[in-house]
Amino acid sequence: MKMPSFICRTLLAGGLGFLPLVLAAAQAGGDAADPEAQAAAGDALVVQVDFVVPEYKGGDKFRSPPTIDTALAEDLAKRLQLPLQAVPAGTYPEDPPAGRGGALRLTFLRDLSNVPPHVTVVPIDYRAVPMAIMRSDTTIKRWEQLEGRKVCVAAGGNHVGTIAGRYRALEQVHPSATDALVALREGSCDAMVHDSTMLEELIRYPEWKKFSARLRGNQRSTLALLVPAHEQSKVATLRRVAFEWDANGYPEQLVKKTVRDIAFEVYLEQDVPDCH
Repeated sequence: MKMPSFICRTLLAGGLGFLPLVLAAAQAGGDAADPEAQAAAGDALVVQVDFVVPEYKGGDKFRSPPTIDTALAEDLAKRLQLPLQAVPAGTYPEDPPAGRGGALRLTFLRDLSNVPPHVTVVPIDYRAVPMAIMRSDTTIKRWEQLEGRKVCVAAGGNHVGTIAGRYRALEQVHPSATDALVALREGSCDAMVHDSTMLEELIRYPEWKKFSARLRGNQRSTLALLVPAHEQSKVATLRRVAFEWDANGYPEQLVKKTVRDIAFEVYLEQDVPDCH
């Protein structure tokens, strides 16, 4: 049943103490633009990412990205004073994106040293292992017990196909982390698998106490920028930006904000009446 708009506004204003936090954008200081980037004003900063966030269309339910890589790319573009163009990852660096602001790749690496010698890795202070969360009364105690069980994952996360391939789980790929978590809460899947850094933050919330059973993997990945080694000016700029991100705790801020947003979206999906 649709509710009058003034009732919905009252529910949202009175029942959500964390709403202002959800709406607040994370701020990053500093301007690390170098002369090369400034000269290229008008070009786009082309960044290869593992998942291109779909463009939001009016009328769709807003869904937060499942990882922080797009937000980092957006901040990098802002610092370089360039518009961002996120593109699907090709075979890097043999298939680099075009443009003076391009030839960058933002991805997760298990082994920072396992890259071609003509590629420089700029690590970012974001590390995670695969993690499953489940109802606290679950009988699943080991990863191997996911065999034949329904496991929700988010499109754009780092674990699509991995749980099915390794443990013969029945993966359900949802369009967002929000949708995967809603399915978990509604009992449509036995576990939800995502990055440990995100899920550890999520289960701190009191409303997730009943879903705080967890399995942690041991294959740690690090988020990193990849850039051709011969582009020394670009390498130096990226190292400076990554240092500032790490020094200011920016990746951690993005994780907290993203998880707040996702938790809020799950809340709206489950507990708030139709306000349209």
